[in-house]
Amino acid sequence: MFKGSNKTYLLALLVPLALFPLVAFASGDGAYFRYILGKVVPALDESERIKAAVTEFNNRFMDIYASQGNKRGIGAVPATVGMRHHLVTDAGALWVGGQVLVYDIASLEVRRVQQDGPLSATVLVKEEWNYQYKDGKSYKDVGQVHGTGSLLRYRLLQQGGKWLVQKCEPVRESDNGVKKGV
Repeated sequence: MFKGSNKTYLLALLVPLALFPLVAFASGDGAYFRYILGKVVPALDESERIKAAVTEFNNRFMDIYASQGNKRGIGAVPATVGMRHHLVTDAGALWVGGQVLVYDIASLEVRRVQQDGPLSATVLVKEEWNYQYKDGKSYKDVGQVHGTGSLLRYRLLQQGGKWLVQKCEPVRESDNGVKKGV
């Protein structure tokens, strides 16, 4: 089909094109290729990893409050440094006031995962929580168990190959869909 010079020319063109994705992955641009290829190859879609990061964030969220804002273990929370600081500060402020807020997640329903770009994603989650204030020293109940439910929008970033929660904000549902929250 090809004569010697055409075959050599085609081979010289195809080899770099074939190696380009491998070089990109090795150089740290893999997220960009994974994002593009994920639209065509479902196995490369990041949705499950993104959902897992939100679920893990909520599990660690409970631990941070129950530990009275103790910083031990905060590095395991899949969140940006700013979000981790926010969690510890809030939980620690309650402890300074002599109380502990005990959160227990009753249900977490991921409604939508949208990868906005190679390094960013938005997740819409319906959450149900039970919570109760306890005395910080004796751990005795200060109040009754209460329940709350809300629709939340999580903004995630990919850093170092991991999905991290950057922001969490409440949203409102309407008949037409989701409105921006308060």
